[in-house]
Amino acid sequence: MRLPWGKETEMMRAKGSALLAAFAFAGLTATAHAAPAQKLVYFIFTGYTYPFFAPMAAAVKEAATYTPDLRIRIVNANNSATQEIADLKEAVAAGAKAIILNTIQESVTAAALDAMNQGVPIVTVDRDVSNPKARIAFIGDDDVTLGRELTQFGVDSLAARNVPKPWHVVVLQGTLGNSTQIGRQTGTMDVLGPLVKSGAVDIVLNQSANFMTVTAESMIGSLLARTTDIQLVACANDAMALGVINALKSHGITPGAKTLVAGADAQPESLDAVRAGTQIDTVTHSPYIEAFWAVEAMENYLNGGVKPPAGKFPDGNIIIPMTLVTAKNVSTIAPWGTPQVIPPLPYGKSEAHPVKQ
Repeated sequence: MRLPWGKETEMMRAKGSALLAAFAFAGLTATAHAAPAQKLVYFIFTGYTYPFFAPMAAAVKEAATYTPDLRIRIVNANNSATQEIADLKEAVAAGAKAIILNTIQESVTAAALDAMNQGVPIVTVDRDVSNPKARIAFIGDDDVTLGRELTQFGVDSLAARNVPKPWHVVVLQGTLGNSTQIGRQTGTMDVLGPLVKSGAVDIVLNQSANFMTVTAESMIGSLLARTTDIQLVACANDAMALGVINALKSHGITPGAKTLVAGADAQPESLDAVRAGTQIDTVTHSPYIEAFWAVEAMENYLNGGVKPPAGKFPDGNIIIPMTLVTAKNVSTIAPWGTPQVIPPLPYGKSEAHPVKQ
């Protein structure tokens, strides 16, 4: 039996209201069970001025695919400590829950400490701050050991070739005021200092070329115009070593013959130079591992307050694997020392991941 038009319309409206109410309740239930909002994390790094840092940014992007609860904003500080300090302040003002910081110079320590005091945890990567209280962890290499290794192999190679002493040695430092340069210079002088004292080494130049190829090439070119009596150039990174190689070639000197060139970073061009014999060594300390682990370290901290165990990692220092690369093992080393599989972060919740990029 069909109801009168008015009654039928009333019943249809009632059913519609009930359906709308049901949909609304379902929507509220779904919202209640939805994933929590992503945590904003700033990755503030030196930028692309130096090729070493490009793999670091790539690793952060890849690690973020395994940490969907983190929304990572990559910020290029353009190799400016002043800009990096401003970026740290911006991150705090923007409500960042954490900061991964590739320190340009130790002068940014105060800004990092201020962020920590405002409840924004920091993990430093590759380059550190001067005060461990300004971050919860540091992930990078042992730069003192790295400096020793790159220099010691150069010295040992001179001895193996029976090169007459005193050896004339050039030391090219990186950007002054950052932990990488401070550590590597300490390691280099740990090797050369006793030799200088004994008269076996004469350091003819010990100066910063700012980690840059062009600067190193110009500096060594000027030195070679005065003297070519140089047996070893110990460079704090490969970019400078490549500049030295260019300068030597421009002056008709075969790198690796009369003059040995040592470096660090496993830059692709330097691996080629080690194969060719124009560079005596380099040392890996994968920027890819460093940055990938930094994201995992922050994930551990934000989702459980997990920090590096103090007993195993004093001052929160997580040291990544390093390898001295010479003609004997260069065929086994990938550019920048990037492995095929990222090993697990050595504490907290982590697992191995294949490198996709």
